Amino acid sequence: MPEPAKLRHFLVLTPLWSNQNVPLSSAQQEELRLAMESYCFPAAYFDYSLGAPLESASIRDVESRVKEALQSGSVDTVRDGLSNVLYWGYAQIGYRSNRIQRFRELVTVSMLESAAVLFKQRSPSVIDIMELKLPEFSGLSFVSKIRMFLDPERSAVLDKQILKMNKVAVGTVLSGLSGNGTSISITQKHAQAYEQWCQKLLDISIRYFEAKPRAVDVERGFFHLIQTERVEIAATLLRDA
Repeated sequence: MPEPAKLRHFLVLTPLWSNQNVPLSSAQQEELRLAMESYCFPAAYFDYSLGAPLESASIRDVESRVKEALQSGSVDTVRDGLSNVLYWGYAQIGYRSNRIQRFRELVTVSMLESAAVLFKQRSPSVIDIMELKLPEFSGLSFVSKIRMFLDPERSAVLDKQILKMNKVAVGTVLSGLSGNGTSISITQKHAQAYEQWCQKLLDISIRYFEAKPRAVDVERGFFHLIQTERVEIAATLLRDA
């Protein structure tokens, strides 16, 4: 039985819908498909054994390498994997090096040992990841990045960019979320909303795209729409899907 004091997620790889009507029009489906295909974000990865960035990395290569590091069971390798979550997440931010250096200086062996055990799970809850108290990983944005790298098939990122859709559409799976400044706190309510977000992405993949895109691929479609100043289109798609 789940602990009453903590939220535990239960993702089900089945759609939440049952009617046969298709809310998204063909044009809307095509809009989202093109957005998924057009997603562009630096495939940033740093090889700490060589002390150099990986020049030829693709996003799938980054995902594979980070997941392998996070689940390695080795304290040093897990530290490098978490460093790469930051390296990728801050790829377009000038203070990336400072954040990574601070993480590597402040993280303890005890934290990394606990992380190594937890990351053996396919999809640990965002609350469990938060409770590791890893430096630089307190808010939902970067904690959800860890979850995404551990299980991109069923998990995705949820950050302030995604929350821009709340300014346009109401009644979506994101409606219960709110941010404070540049951060989204991890509460029971927000953790539940995160699981619903991941499930919604899976439902969209199953319903409209024959389950071919992963949850993270669908999320990246929404992210691309938002990044290209089409927040209203993204929010409408999420509301109608």
